Amino acid sequence: MLRKINPIRLIGIWKEGYALDYHSIASEFIGIDEWGHNRFQTTRSYLGELLYQFKYNQDREKLAEIMNLITQFISRWDALKEVDVVLPVPPSNRNRTFQPVFELSKQIADYLRVPSYNDILEKTNTAQAKNLNKFDKSEISGSIVRKKRFLKLVNILVVDDLYSSGTTLHETVRVLKTDENVKNVYVLTITKTRR
Repeated sequence: MLRKINPIRLIGIWKEGYALDYHSIASEFIGIDEWGHNRFQTTRSYLGELLYQFKYNQDREKLAEIMNLITQFISRWDALKEVDVVLPVPPSNRNRTFQPVFELSKQIADYLRVPSYNDILEKTNTAQAKNLNKFDKSEISGSIVRKKRFLKLVNILVVDDLYSSGTTLHETVRVLKTDENVKNVYVLTITKTRR
C-alpha cells in the first residue's frame, strides 16, 4: 500500500534539499513530570511514527517501510542522478551501538548505487542542536570536522533523520564545502519538526 508523504523544501547553503514530511501532526501539553520536565501528548505523522519507532525503540523492521517511502520520493528527484556519494550527518551520540542515520544512509546509497561513508565527518561536540536554545546554537559552529578529503570531484547527498533548526545540517554542509573536490551538496532529512 502506498502511503502519502508531504515533502518540504529545505532552504540552506546546499544546492537542493527536502524533508519527506513533518515529524508530528500535533503536540498537547499534559503537565509536568516528577523531575520538573514538561510532558506532551504527541501525535506523529505516519513517517514520523515509523522514524520514532526505528530510532528510539530500535525497531529495525521499520527500516523497510521507511525506505519504501524514501524511494518513492528519490526515484523522482532528478538531481540525485548526479550524486556520487551519500554521507550521514555525524551522530551526536557516538557511543550508541545502533546509529539510525548510518542505516538510512547505507540503504539510500544502495538504492542509488553509490557508496556511503560514515568516516568522512565527525562531531566533536556532543551537544544536540535540538536541545539548545537559539542563543546556544552557536556551540554547533566548529563542532563538525572533516577527517578525510575527496580525491576527485563529487556531488554529495547528506542524510539526516530529523531536521529541527537546521543548525547541524548547515554546519555539516559548510564543512563539506571547504573541500575543493566537493561540487554540489544535496540534503535529505526523513522528517522535520514544525518549529
